Amino acid sequence: MADRGMAGPDDSEDFEGMRARRAALRAQKPKVLKRYFAVMGVLLLGLAGLGLWLKPSVETMQEAVGRGLAEYARVKTEAGETVPAVTHQESRDWLVAVSHVATVGDESFFCVGGFKVTYCDIP
Repeated sequence: MADRGMAGPDDSEDFEGMRARRAALRAQKPKVLKRYFAVMGVLLLGLAGLGLWLKPSVETMQEAVGRGLAEYARVKTEAGETVPAVTHQESRDWLVAVSHVATVGDESFFCVGGFKVTYCDIP
């Protein structure tokens, strides 16, 4: 039986075999960073695809903003006053969202719609 402090002729072969097995295992290990970027890329592509699918059309956005701002103007006017008209200034179609600027009387409103949700900066 070989002593622990003394290396025999078989020990160097075992050591080289162990190093070769460890190198093979390291080569088979999945690369964590590559996997992370792959998962994040798939998630971002899925989110962008979902945004494109759920994005409202420009016409739908203009109609919805017009109805909402007309109701806002009706609520804000005093009794006996005329309700100011809603005028549409500008609409832009972005990749996953639609933006729209409209005015009611002398107030201007900026609205953004995406993922079936519309937000307007109503004071």
